[in-house]
Amino acid sequence: MLGAILFLTCAGFQLCGAAKSPPPPLPTVFPPKAVNGWMLVGSLDMLDYKNQKCPSQWRAYTYKKACGRIPGQLCSSVRVPTGSDSFRQVCGRFRAFQQGSPDGFAGLFITKPAKIDDPYVDGISITYNNAGGQRKHVFTYAAGFVEQFSPGNWPQCTCPCAGGAEIPSFVRTSDYYCESGNPDNSWLSILYCDPLWDGKECRYAEEPCCNPPHQPWFCKNLDKRVNSDLEIRLCADEGVDNEDIALESYELWVR
Repeated sequence: MLGAILFLTCAGFQLCGAAKSPPPPLPTVFPPKAVNGWMLVGSLDMLDYKNQKCPSQWRAYTYKKACGRIPGQLCSSVRVPTGSDSFRQVCGRFRAFQQGSPDGFAGLFITKPAKIDDPYVDGISITYNNAGGQRKHVFTYAAGFVEQFSPGNWPQCTCPCAGGAEIPSFVRTSDYYCESGNPDNSWLSILYCDPLWDGKECRYAEEPCCNPPHQPWFCKNLDKRVNSDLEIRLCADEGVDNEDIALESYELWVR
């Protein structure tokens, strides 16, 4: 009835809300344009070392312009204010490097099935809080153990796209990227130089991990409009001396 429906009740006519319109198409050229209604709500670029520094909730690497987890924490969290307006779409990009031996979604030291509040990934988790205060998943950047592996060498710790442990139930197949920066089938406690999630240098069993076309960018329609901060968690289920993510830069946009 022209976008509205009338219901007859004992008190008379009750006007229900207008039919919901679908969200506009997601961008395919990045970064998103502010003229199209996109708003940059958070960013970091540690290469701009004169003007940028790690938030206090993260630690600064001493031998790399990057941020990582606080020692003793499985997840180190930073909240990104999104302003007073609600939003339905989120785009972002993250550039980081692998430290040591992250295990993708294997979660060797957490209770299964993994929950969203757990360190369910060795990598980066982007979430928001719903009206009830529960975390809701936006996107995950996972770091796998190695690009190639031999039988018995922790194959579950590689990326799902390389045959490793599957994603948890609250992560959709289109809502994560995974890559390893370690080209070998063994590991060292070093910072590997291959940037993660750039759609390049996915070798051996990991080749399918570079297939998503817009890496490192992601864009997502949320299930409904929300009015919430975004949360970035750097996570791993072992200590920083064993595994970590060295975050060099990020951007987060909403509309």
